[in-house]
Formats: sequence, structure tokens, C-alpha cells
Amino acid sequence: MAQAGQQNQQQQGLNGQGSQFADQDILQLALNESKHLAESINSYILEAANEQLRKDYMNVLGDVYSQQKQIFDVMQQKGFYNVENATAQQINKAQSKFSS
Repeated sequence: MAQAGQQNQQQQGLNGQGSQFADQDILQLALNESKHLAESINSYILEAANEQLRKDYMNVLGDVYSQQKQIFDVMQQKGFYNVENATAQQINKAQSKFSS
């Protein structure tokens, strides 16, 4: 009987009915899509032959970065995206690596 219930759940997931995503999944998807969008817009900026179009893309890119930050902040607040702060030693190591 338990196996029949599991098969029913799998079928619902396959045809899109009954599928539920957790907040973390939705936020991670939104962040990933935002990152891909920023990459694409950056390419558009580099390849824009028209200066006004380039400026417009740069404005849009700024908006995308703002949205990324908002998503990131929500993820951090909910404990979905934990960032470890670098130590002074790690910062010095990185600085020396790129200053040579």
C-alpha cells in the first residue's frame, strides 16, 4: 500500500501536479537566473555598437545587480546562503597574490 502511495506522488511530480518547491529552491533558482541574466547583459554591453544602447544596457544591468542583492539578502536572512567572513590572514594572502 505504501508503494502505491509513493508511485502516486511520483506521478503527480512528473506531470506537474502536486509538486511543491521550498522557499530555498525558489530563491536559489531566482538568484541563478539573475546571475545568468547579468552575464548576458554584460555581453550585450560589450558588443553594443550604439552608445545609447550601451548606456541603456548598463542601466538595466545595475537594476539586475540590485535585484541580485535583494535575493541574496533574503537568502541570508532565512539562513539559506551562509557566507564565511575572511580572516585578516586570508585577505592579506589574496592581496599579495594580486599585487605582485
